[in-house]
Amino acid sequence: MPEGHEFPDFLPKRFRDHLEDPELTLLVAEEKSELAGFTACGTSRDDDAEASTGEIRALFVSPGCWRRGVGRELMVAAVADLRGRGYLSCTVWSFAANERANAFYEAAGFARHGAERTEAVWADPAPGALPPEPGVASPG
Repeated sequence: MPEGHEFPDFLPKRFRDHLEDPELTLLVAEEKSELAGFTACGTSRDDDAEASTGEIRALFVSPGCWRRGVGRELMVAAVADLRGRGYLSCTVWSFAANERANAFYEAAGFARHGAERTEAVWADPAPGALPPEPGVASPG
C-alpha cells in the first residue's frame, strides 16, 4: 500500500462473497504454515473490457515475505488460472503512488495505460495497467 493508505477493515461478508463467486479464484501462498500472500483473479470488472480479458483483482504479500519470490509465484499462478479459463489478456489496477507494486507489475510485463478509476473502499483514483499486447504478460 502506498504511504498514507491503510488497508480497509476486514469484512467477513465481503470475504464470503468472494469465496462463493464462481467467477473469482482466490489463491494463497504459505510459508511455515503462515499466510505469506494471496491473489484474487477472475472476470474483469471493467465495463469496457472484452470478454477475453480477465482481471487480477488483488495481489498482496506480507512485508516479511517481500523480495523472496512469493509475489512472482502468485502472479504466475493467477495468470495460469486466467489462461486456463480462456482469458487472452488481463488487467491489474494499482495506486499511482504504489511504486513498489507498480515496479513489480511492470517487471511482470504490464504497462500503465493512463486510465483511472475510483473504488469506494479505497476512495482514491487507481491508474490501471494492461499487458502491452493481448496474452503477452507471462511472468516467471
